[in-house]
Amino acid sequence: MSAEIGAKRTAGGDVAIRCGYEPGVVGRVGELHGRYYAKAWGAGAPFEILATRDMCAFIEGYDPACDLMLGAYAGDRLVGSVAILGRLRQPDGAQLRFFIVDPDWHGRGLGKALLDRALAWCRERGFGRVFLWTVDGLPASRRLYEKAGFRIVARVPDARYTVPRESLKMVLELSAEFLGGRAS
Repeated sequence: MSAEIGAKRTAGGDVAIRCGYEPGVVGRVGELHGRYYAKAWGAGAPFEILATRDMCAFIEGYDPACDLMLGAYAGDRLVGSVAILGRLRQPDGAQLRFFIVDPDWHGRGLGKALLDRALAWCRERGFGRVFLWTVDGLPASRRLYEKAGFRIVARVPDARYTVPRESLKMVLELSAEFLGGRAS
């Protein structure tokens, strides 16, 4: 089960950020992705199914010693999430996944709070690098990632999401921070 690791006061009320699995998180993360990307760029059921399948696989293999699942809750309702898949120790580092904030909660600092907590967790565990995949055409997300220090390292055409998009691979070098390489 989960443990509360903090709260975020927003213009719309308090949000508790909790770590770990909670009942309903798989379906709600799938729903948030399905609804957001349907509106953002016309994705349909194939995208929502893919996001939910990937979330199922993540939770099925979830190991709190090397993976992180953060949920942001307004009362009992999940309004945001982010996960770190660290168990594979890929050459590219830990992977940031399932990062989404309910559109009703956009612009209140919740996304930044979730991202900051996830990256702090990676630093505490000594990950030298974190990577993520996103799609081009989401300027607010891209700005958030770039402000955190992520840089685009690859662009790949991708038609898995109902509507063809260009996927962006972004990488954050955490080890460079310790060498003075990160700009503030």
